[in-house]
Amino acid sequence: MPLTTGPIENTGNQPANASSVQIKVLNLTGGLLTGVVRVFKLNGTRQLLSTTPFAAASNASTFVTPSVSGTFQYEVEIVPNQTGGIYSVYGRTAGGTIITAQRFVNSELTSIL
Repeated sequence: MPLTTGPIENTGNQPANASSVQIKVLNLTGGLLTGVVRVFKLNGTRQLLSTTPFAAASNASTFVTPSVSGTFQYEVEIVPNQTGGIYSVYGRTAGGTIITAQRFVNSELTSIL
Protein backbone atom coordinates (compact mmCIF):
# COMPACT_ATOMS: atom_id res chain seq x y z
CA MET A 1 0.00 0.00 0.00
CA PRO A 2 1.39 3.44 -0.92
CA LEU A 3 2.43 5.79 1.89
CA THR A 4 2.77 9.57 2.00
CA THR A 5 4.41 12.12 4.26
CA GLY A 6 1.73 14.66 3.43
CA PRO A 7 2.87 18.23 2.79
CA ILE A 8 6.28 19.23 4.21
CA GLU A 9 7.17 22.90 4.66
CA ASN A 10 10.70 23.66 3.46
CA THR A 11 11.21 27.24 4.63
CA GLY A 12 12.79 28.60 7.81
CA ASN A 13 14.43 25.31 8.82
CA GLN A 14 17.46 25.07 11.10
CA PRO A 15 20.30 24.89 10.23
CA ALA A 16 19.04 25.37 6.62
CA ASN A 17 16.28 24.28 4.25
CA ALA A 18 16.36 20.83 2.67
CA SER A 19 18.11 20.37 -0.64
CA SER A 20 17.44 16.62 -0.66
CA VAL A 21 15.24 14.12 1.11
CA GLN A 22 16.52 10.72 2.24
CA ILE A 23 14.20 7.73 2.32
CA LYS A 24 15.39 4.65 4.21
CA VAL A 25 13.84 1.34 3.12
CA LEU A 26 14.13 -1.63 5.51
CA ASN A 27 12.96 -4.93 4.03
CA LEU A 28 11.65 -7.41 6.63
CA THR A 29 10.33 -9.89 4.06
CA GLY A 30 11.80 -13.17 2.86
CA GLY A 31 12.25 -11.86 -0.69
CA LEU A 32 13.16 -8.81 -2.70
CA LEU A 33 11.21 -5.61 -1.90
CA THR A 34 10.96 -3.19 -4.81
CA GLY A 35 9.02 -0.03 -5.53
CA VAL A 36 9.32 3.65 -6.32
CA VAL A 37 9.65 6.88 -4.38
CA ARG A 38 7.85 9.86 -5.89
CA VAL A 39 8.59 13.42 -4.81
CA PHE A 40 6.11 16.20 -5.54
CA LYS A 41 6.62 19.95 -5.47
CA LEU A 42 3.67 21.64 -3.76
CA ASN A 43 4.42 25.31 -4.50
CA GLY A 44 0.86 26.20 -5.54
CA THR A 45 0.09 23.05 -7.55
CA ARG A 46 1.15 19.43 -7.03
CA GLN A 47 3.89 18.78 -9.59
CA LEU A 48 5.96 15.59 -9.91
CA LEU A 49 9.67 16.33 -9.32
CA SER A 50 11.11 12.81 -9.50
CA THR A 51 10.37 9.10 -9.53
CA THR A 52 13.17 6.92 -8.16
CA PRO A 53 13.05 3.10 -8.07
CA PHE A 54 14.35 1.14 -5.08
CA ALA A 55 15.20 -2.51 -4.43
CA ALA A 56 16.07 -3.94 -1.01
CA ALA A 57 17.18 -7.54 -0.58
CA SER A 58 15.59 -9.78 2.05
CA ASN A 59 16.33 -8.55 5.60
CA ALA A 60 18.41 -5.66 4.24
CA SER A 61 18.04 -1.92 3.74
CA THR A 62 18.74 0.74 1.15
CA PHE A 63 18.52 4.53 0.73
CA VAL A 64 16.95 6.76 -1.92
CA THR A 65 17.99 10.45 -1.89
CA PRO A 66 16.12 12.63 -4.41
CA SER A 67 16.54 16.39 -4.68
CA VAL A 68 14.04 18.93 -3.29
CA SER A 69 16.30 21.93 -3.84
CA GLY A 70 14.41 25.16 -4.42
CA THR A 71 11.03 23.79 -3.28
CA PHE A 72 9.15 25.63 -0.53
CA GLN A 73 6.82 22.68 0.07
CA TYR A 74 7.10 19.05 -0.96
CA GLU A 75 5.56 15.61 -0.46
CA VAL A 76 7.12 12.15 -0.57
CA GLU A 77 5.16 9.06 -1.70
CA ILE A 78 6.56 5.57 -1.15
CA VAL A 79 4.98 2.92 -3.40
CA PRO A 80 6.26 -0.60 -2.58
CA ASN A 81 5.39 -3.74 -4.54
CA GLN A 82 4.31 -5.58 -1.36
CA THR A 83 3.90 -5.23 2.39
CA GLY A 84 6.75 -5.94 4.81
CA GLY A 85 8.79 -2.77 4.48
CA ILE A 86 9.57 -0.20 7.17
CA TYR A 87 10.31 3.35 5.99
CA SER A 88 11.67 6.63 7.29
CA VAL A 89 11.99 10.01 5.59
CA TYR A 90 14.43 12.82 6.46
CA GLY A 91 14.97 16.23 4.88
CA ARG A 92 18.70 17.00 4.50
CA THR A 93 20.63 20.21 3.99
CA ALA A 94 23.13 20.66 1.14
CA GLY A 95 25.84 19.63 3.64
CA GLY A 96 23.99 16.40 4.49
CA THR A 97 22.71 17.49 7.92
CA ILE A 98 19.37 15.91 8.86
CA ILE A 99 16.57 18.42 9.52
CA THR A 100 14.72 17.13 12.59
CA ALA A 101 11.54 19.07 11.78
CA GLN A 102 11.34 17.11 8.51
CA ARG A 103 11.70 13.66 10.07
CA PHE A 104 9.02 11.00 9.54
CA VAL A 105 9.23 7.51 11.02
CA ASN A 106 7.13 4.64 9.66
CA SER A 107 4.24 5.17 12.11
CA GLU A 108 3.92 8.83 11.00
CA LEU A 109 3.42 8.01 7.31
CA THR A 110 -0.16 7.95 5.99
CA SER A 111 -1.53 5.11 3.84
CA ILE A 112 -3.10 6.24 0.58
CA LEU A 113 -5.08 4.42 -2.08
